[in-house]
Amino acid sequence: MITEDSIHFFKNIPPFQFLDESTIREIAENLSLEFSPKNSLILTQDGPPSDCLRVIKKGGVRVYLSNDDDIVLDYKSEGDSFGYLSLISGDKTRTNIQAIEDTLCYQIPRETVLHIIKKEPLFGEYFMKSFFRNYMDKTYREMRNKNLLFKEGEKLLYTSPVKNIASGDVIKAPQTISIKDAAAIMSQNMISSLVLTGEQDLPAGIITDTDLRDRVVAAGIDSSTPAREIMSSKLVTIDSESTCFDALSTMIRLNIHHLLVTEGHNLAGVVTNHDFMLLQGNSPLSILKNIDRQNSAKDLAPIRDRIDQTISILLQEGVRSSHILRIITELHDRLIIKIIELCISKMGSPHCPFAFFVYGSEGRREETFKTVLHCAIAFDDEKTFCDKKDIDEFCRGLTENLQEMLGDCGLPEFDMEPLGQGVPVYGDISEWEQKIVRAFRSGNRAHTDTVLKMLDARAIYGDTSIIESLKDRVYRQIRENEKFRALLMGEHVKQKSPVGFFKKFVVDDQGEKMEELDAKQKGSSHIVSSVRAMAIAHNIKETSTIERLRILEKRGLINQDLMNNAVSALEFLLHILMQSQLKKKELHQKIDNCIEPEKLSLLEKRTLKETFQIIEPLKNAALRSFSKENAGV
Repeated sequence: MITEDSIHFFKNIPPFQFLDESTIREIAENLSLEFSPKNSLILTQDGPPSDCLRVIKKGGVRVYLSNDDDIVLDYKSEGDSFGYLSLISGDKTRTNIQAIEDTLCYQIPRETVLHIIKKEPLFGEYFMKSFFRNYMDKTYREMRNKNLLFKEGEKLLYTSPVKNIASGDVIKAPQTISIKDAAAIMSQNMISSLVLTGEQDLPAGIITDTDLRDRVVAAGIDSSTPAREIMSSKLVTIDSESTCFDALSTMIRLNIHHLLVTEGHNLAGVVTNHDFMLLQGNSPLSILKNIDRQNSAKDLAPIRDRIDQTISILLQEGVRSSHILRIITELHDRLIIKIIELCISKMGSPHCPFAFFVYGSEGRREETFKTVLHCAIAFDDEKTFCDKKDIDEFCRGLTENLQEMLGDCGLPEFDMEPLGQGVPVYGDISEWEQKIVRAFRSGNRAHTDTVLKMLDARAIYGDTSIIESLKDRVYRQIRENEKFRALLMGEHVKQKSPVGFFKKFVVDDQGEKMEELDAKQKGSSHIVSSVRAMAIAHNIKETSTIERLRILEKRGLINQDLMNNAVSALEFLLHILMQSQLKKKELHQKIDNCIEPEKLSLLEKRTLKETFQIIEPLKNAALRSFSKENAGV
């Protein structure tokens, strides 16, 4: 029976699947079937408007413009629809729609479509606006609901305002009281922190049980000393309506365990690591504590596993990848920083400023499960008070010790000669500038790929200004050199979208990766490369692709729709990639960047295909960036 068949059909394709069953039944009861033989025109350019919305049940169509030559705009297949714009506007049809094989379409009458739009406005917005703007949340929800391990505590972390878990009755005391009296107040009220106030009873600082242990007992300070002498005067606050996740992110980034919650100018509560442990059962803040407590690389090995477990939990929740990466980047950075500290404690520190930096996906804060580590060392040019031999000795010692300790704690090793044999992974700013320029000029594809990754350098330890100075110099060289600009833009512009004829995915057809799609090489790298090019053209030194996009939009260099679409596309690609990597990790398979499109749900497939439609507009925007005479000025 046509009604039951069509109900089942529409329940599984967007945007109809988001309608309630009574609305879908209304559609089924009013539609008809239309058969179009191969090569026949269903709608004609400049012809009359469509009198119905057509949804392809079987077959496929080609969408093209007639000019001197036919310009193909798109291919549509089963589940896709067409004819909406001319149906709503009543204007002439703007394109030709031709059946490329025998095609069967459901026809939904204009009156039914208008009635549904009035009842469900988002239904119309699906066709008028970007797919991402309205339906990405639904795609994430479907991903999350497929996972049976979804926990209420984890859900609350991303939906609840922080005021719901903060301790509302804030215990305060004047900053003039003694340390002894402050400790007594904390003991009597069984609290781990005490807010100290100054003039007009406004918060002036905070002392914690850690301060009492480390700054008083361990240091032997007299308990009659005023409490203000040991308080932390730099208060970190968060608005009470912010989510628990935002509070947790702030605490991880700043490595603090108490956060003041405010409502307007008033102090409304305090949130602690313990509150998150009660909410979630296991807070990422406890991982930071564990990292700080360890005294050897081997003791850090179990912590690496806990970080991977955190990724798993966040994915099970269906949290957006940008949120996951905020947490994971902080944890990975802190783990690597701890290893560097262990190395330096073993061999001693240098006597001149240096920066330890990461690059590539780590530099962009887009690395998930650690499969590779890209890192290097840069020194300031002003090192007249340092002996070159001592600097080289320190760098060799640090890289060798670091390599050994990374292995001890289960992290992957890094390439100590990424730019070729004999080219060290350290140097001052001028030396690094020369290395990068030399690699650009060499024509060596491997070296060019490496320095393109280095354009996303981010210092995680030491003097961050060194890396900012290096990027200033290198970015300027690229903007002023036509060959360098071509290398920056060339490869990703030449590559084609992995959505081929009939909007099916172009996957590997031979070898071990048959039926798999490299989501990084054929997907996210296109977005990353285009946005990187635009950032360099306009001297934006931020490395995160999403933050680069937001800065570009804020400066009026790209429009808001393109920014939103690109952010959503990248988030989705990273999300399905992490899901695939997690599954491979659980099955003890090698972790790579490949996914299997045919194992995705219909909604996930549709969303994945839509992400690839964002690539061409981004490439064009990147090309325009370097065509402007005032780029980067």
